Amino acid sequence: MTDQSTYRAELIGPGVIGNNEIVELSYVDGAYQDLVELTFEAAGATSVRTWALGEVGPDTVEPIPYNFLSEVDQTPPNVEN
Repeated sequence: MTDQSTYRAELIGPGVIGNNEIVELSYVDGAYQDLVELTFEAAGATSVRTWALGEVGPDTVEPIPYNFLSEVDQTPPNVEN
């Protein structure tokens, strides 16, 4: 590993989800995070997207790959009775 407290990760996903975005993540107990959850808000809706740590070997260099797992809409439905 490294003496730094953060590392660069690449979020890989289908279409515009992730879109090979590079983010800065913190090490957890000196290791890469297994899962990354990010919250997004757009057009009044809130969604949580999850990525999982990709294949990392001894020769892997930053950015560390994370593969898209899922997206969950966290906005409660607006239903009138």
